[in-house]
Amino acid sequence: DQMFSFKYSPGKLRGNQYKSMMTKEELEEEQRVQREQLAAIFRLMKEKSDTFGEMSEGDMKEQLRLYDI
Repeated sequence: DQMFSFKYSPGKLRGNQYKSMMTKEELEEEQRVQREQLAAIFRLMKEKSDTFGEMSEGDMKEQLRLYDI
């Protein structure tokens, strides 16, 4: 019987792993693509507020913090 102990940190471990494997240019491109994808998601959410509900800028920032963005 072995006990395993680990600390789960959603998003952060994976984010740090991929960041350390990328060049500066790749990282900048990844961040640019992320910004474009988030902008598209927020536009869709705003256009379809009857489906997604109303979200304030503060609500969105809080959600982004959950994903280490």
